[in-house]
Amino acid sequence: MFDSININLKSIDTYQLNFVETITRDLNVVVTETKSGTTTFKSCVDNLSVLVNANELRIGNGSLCKFLYGNNIVNFTRTDTRLAFEKLSDTLHISLNNATVSRMDIAYNFEVTHPPESYFHHLGDLPYYKRLEQIFCKGVEGLYYSSVSDKKQLVFYDKIKETTNRKDYVPPEYQNKNLLRYELRLKNHIKQIFEVNKVTVPMLYDVQFYNRIVDYWKSEYRKIVKQNEYEIDITDCKGIRDLNKIGILLLVEQQGGMNEFFKKLDQQYNTGKLDKRQRSEIKRQTKDLMQNKSIGVVRSPLIEELNTLVEGV
Repeated sequence: MFDSININLKSIDTYQLNFVETITRDLNVVVTETKSGTTTFKSCVDNLSVLVNANELRIGNGSLCKFLYGNNIVNFTRTDTRLAFEKLSDTLHISLNNATVSRMDIAYNFEVTHPPESYFHHLGDLPYYKRLEQIFCKGVEGLYYSSVSDKKQLVFYDKIKETTNRKDYVPPEYQNKNLLRYELRLKNHIKQIFEVNKVTVPMLYDVQFYNRIVDYWKSEYRKIVKQNEYEIDITDCKGIRDLNKIGILLLVEQQGGMNEFFKKLDQQYNTGKLDKRQRSEIKRQTKDLMQNKSIGVVRSPLIEELNTLVEGV
């Protein structure tokens, strides 16, 4: 489940008398000195950056999965997380059990039936996030949701295409597969998110806390308003109110789906044809209708497939 994990270890939380010397003895380091006189040693362990001074060790800015397996296409397990940190501890000659997690990227690659970009337009708005489509010459190839506070980011993209573009290694068993990646990036405030004093390395592979992380990853996906393609059955239509509801749904679909429909509402608002209350009320009622299963709405098989895959992790 994990990709990039950034950690900090304070020298005071270790029993190493020679903190810097112990960590750097087998590394090729670049030594710098700050204006305040602090000497810093920079290096890399495979794809991970290492920065250490007399008071602190920082590790990160790279995929934990790639560090262990040479690629980050393999779905990383709880056991893999423990093995990766054991390998890293052995390399640096120091226990990382007291290290604090400052960033956490939680990710999973799904083998899907269709090309990943086919699923993106079914993922609509997410409250308190900005939705951004990553568009290349052949259409939408990625989807980003960034929180207003910039603490969190949800990312959906074609993992094989991204790996190939980076000229990284694709294992033979994954070549020619449709791999859709859903990644939740927790950039900071991790202890507040999980309501703990701090998140340490062993907590990442503790069964109970690991399950909390997975549940949180799922819950953020569930909050996305799913934009469906509809098949409407009017046989159970009981009157003009139901018919009006069905008409609204068909209008939304005709306009290109919920996101395109909302963009046109925003244009109406920007030109003064709708006020803020009117725009908000239309959006609210539209979202409610799109999630209403009592009026003959059949969900798109693509979003049903993705929902099932996420819930099955």
